[in-house]
Amino acid sequence: MARKFLILVVDDNINNLFTVRSIISNLSNVDIVDASSGEEALRLTTERNFHLILLDVQMPQMSGYEVAEILKMTDRTRDIPIVFLTAVFKTEEFVSRGYALGAVDYLTKPIDDNILLNRVRHYQHLHEREELLEDALIELRSMRANLLQTEKLSALGPIVAGVSHELNTPLGNLKMATTTMRDRIQEITKTFEEGKLTREQMTEYISDSNDLVDIANRSVERALNLVGNFKQMSADQVSEHRSRFDLHTLIGNSVSTFRLGLNNAPWRIYIDIPPNIQMDNYPRLIDQVTNNILTNCVRHAFHGRDQGTIKIHASTEEVAKEQGMPPVKHAVLMISDDGVGIEPGNASRVFDPFFTTHLGQGGSGIGLNICYRIVTTLLGGSISLASTSDAGTTFTISIPCEAPLTI
Repeated sequence: MARKFLILVVDDNINNLFTVRSIISNLSNVDIVDASSGEEALRLTTERNFHLILLDVQMPQMSGYEVAEILKMTDRTRDIPIVFLTAVFKTEEFVSRGYALGAVDYLTKPIDDNILLNRVRHYQHLHEREELLEDALIELRSMRANLLQTEKLSALGPIVAGVSHELNTPLGNLKMATTTMRDRIQEITKTFEEGKLTREQMTEYISDSNDLVDIANRSVERALNLVGNFKQMSADQVSEHRSRFDLHTLIGNSVSTFRLGLNNAPWRIYIDIPPNIQMDNYPRLIDQVTNNILTNCVRHAFHGRDQGTIKIHASTEEVAKEQGMPPVKHAVLMISDDGVGIEPGNASRVFDPFFTTHLGQGGSGIGLNICYRIVTTLLGGSISLASTSDAGTTFTISIPCEAPLTI
């Protein structure tokens, strides 16, 4: 459940305080605090973290303008949205002054219940979205700190940085949407107060508002999905168990599962793996690498084609390590397709995080980078590719039959 949206209502007239409280108390998940003077309001802002301030303009000793000016000069309070309420200062001069002091809205009394509720609900909605993003970013930073401190999971460090980089796009879109919405609210409010608001302008404003809210929601969902995907990937690797298994059986099961997701697509997959390659390793990680490469083949290698073939071959070899040390037995897994191949300029970049030649057409460019990090660090092996345009691509993965470390 979202945290309470805390509103400070400031007015020297007790009846006005009662009226405003009665209106906005209809909203759910809202807490309201009253202040009968500017001085009391400033004191309360040092004690509690308010999310919205409804501030009367005309008050004795300290006006709402003076209160707003002080609030905007203080780091703790400068970003709190302020909505001015006034029954007297209604001219354009005073409205402009209010906005110049950083107010997000300027409403005149008597206050229309629906207008006030819509304003408060709008800022509550934005605050909830910001909370979601802040929580996601906090969690992401925490995960990054923990991963960087854990040598066994150091392979995930660049992924964290990449996800953080990718978050800039939805966060930038969200900032654009909320800023534009704020400007449009100011414009429509001014037009309304001048008595010049037409039905056409209101219809356009509603349409623009819906579009901006859709952009904001999509941006939030994109950011949360990025963090969620990263959390899932982290959890999968932390929960990995080492075991003994037969490579032919493991790859056969992986391919069978993968075929279920093809929905009768015309891609043929052939397995050529002898039944005697025994391994003491991490089957879930090998399955993840295989699945990622097969997904890459289907998504990119056969783009624009109505048929294609993938062949999976495996053998063993002795790989020399350090001088004077006995060679280590490796399983060599080769996954080949007869697809469109990879352009020479892109072949050296396919393992880079977030590199993709089909931006916006599915996938995020993370899959092959995950394969590279898993194989070269957690599994202690190597991965490479060979490709020719229009002649297909072959991924070669060499993994110790006995894993060199415990995750």
